[in-house]
Amino acid sequence: MNIEPGEERPEARRTRRGEARDALLRACAAALFLEHGFEGVTIDDVLRDVGGSKASVYSFYGGKDGLFLAAMDDTIIDLTQPLKRLELTSLSLEQGLTEFAGTLLSVLLQERHLAFQRLVIAEAVRHPQLGLNWHQHGPAATRAILAEFLAAQQALGRVRPDADPARVATLFHDMITFDLLNRAMMRIGGGPGPDEVAATIRDAIAVFTRGICPLERDMA
Repeated sequence: MNIEPGEERPEARRTRRGEARDALLRACAAALFLEHGFEGVTIDDVLRDVGGSKASVYSFYGGKDGLFLAAMDDTIIDLTQPLKRLELTSLSLEQGLTEFAGTLLSVLLQERHLAFQRLVIAEAVRHPQLGLNWHQHGPAATRAILAEFLAAQQALGRVRPDADPARVATLFHDMITFDLLNRAMMRIGGGPGPDEVAATIRDAIAVFTRGICPLERDMA
């Protein structure tokens, strides 16, 4: 059975104290998995830090794989919170793109996310649900946020009517993230610094808006 991030498990009927202990268990498991990888962590490792019994882990999660997926679901939810809180409605096209890009890259380039991304790549084939949840609640969700903003800008006449908001959102998302994220993940040259991140955002917006903004003759 596939459980979406944030969705309650059918058998989860616990007291507040039990829920708090369970959240602590998942948080500890997530930290260990991010640091050591899936193969480098055992249930005993997790319980050594938070207490509890193997029997309860197997009863509630079905074993290490279930605990791993639940811990990663929590990580996805936590990492994407800054993007879900974005308020772009009142901003101009350039302001909105700048706010979106800056927030997205601040999430993607933090060490915790880099560790998470490496883990997803390493384990997605063995745990397909992990890859699916990452895509649905990561890239697909953030592109949808941008697409909604671009559609609103299009309605205001600031984006060409023939531009597909979903398609151009994907192009802009990948334009600002691909090189910076890959170099950060592989620690090439120590990863991109703040000045390079700012320059990438500025240059990407300049190129992007030339392609999607109405031409002056179209506005005449």
